[in-house]
Amino acid sequence: MIRQWKNKRFERWALTRRKGQLNYVLKQTVLIGGAVFFGYLVGFIVFDKVRSWEEYRLDLYVQIPFLFVFGLILNYFGWIINEVIYEKEYKKRGLSKPSSSK
Repeated sequence: MIRQWKNKRFERWALTRRKGQLNYVLKQTVLIGGAVFFGYLVGFIVFDKVRSWEEYRLDLYVQIPFLFVFGLILNYFGWIINEVIYEKEYKKRGLSKPSSSK
């Protein structure tokens, strides 16, 4: 079962790395940033009865750039970690050196 999971993860990362580092980092940043933004919006609507929409909008002007910059940095390191794991598995399988998509 674990072997099957490793095979799927290995094949999935091979496809992801073919698309490139920039594609991965931007896509992950948008997905994670969008989820955080959506959660913040729902939390504001449901739980925050003190602040107005104007204050919420002002908070967004700070949070959106922060989420974008932080997301880019975090996902860049995620790419590096996944590349290291992929290359270790590649060597373990006895395959030739993978070409880097950086």
